[in-house]
Amino acid sequence: MAEKGRVFTGARARFLLNGKKVGYATNVSGSEEITYEPIEVLDNLQVEEYAPTGYRVSFTASMVRIVGESVKSAGWFPKLGTSPEEHLKNVLLSGDLAATIEDNKTKKILLTVEQVKLASHNFTINARGIVGQDMTFVAIRMRDESDS
Repeated sequence: MAEKGRVFTGARARFLLNGKKVGYATNVSGSEEITYEPIEVLDNLQVEEYAPTGYRVSFTASMVRIVGESVKSAGWFPKLGTSPEEHLKNVLLSGDLAATIEDNKTKKILLTVEQVKLASHNFTINARGIVGQDMTFVAIRMRDESDS
């Protein structure tokens, strides 16, 4: 039987980018995927085997928009630049981020996402609502606490 008090909840979750807590984060969702291709051969109706051909990591995060704290000012997304050439340079030279999910009760890191890039972000403004923004990230690798 599982020990009481070990259930991980959103109230215990702390989302960090580059070691800094993302303030007013409201949701984080991730995906780790291995792509398998079927090996189909002549004279066999069934798939012979599945061969791994790819590994992908992505995740999304939602947060409340704070005035003066944009994804660009935080360094998560490249700035536009004053010309198309400068914009391209900013995109090409943008660095990787590291994302972590920490249990703020035990201080254990439950998830680490490595070589992260913010691929897209969007916002929603409602007449009588809190302005939120959603971010989509791609990454090279995802580790949980068993992957030390």
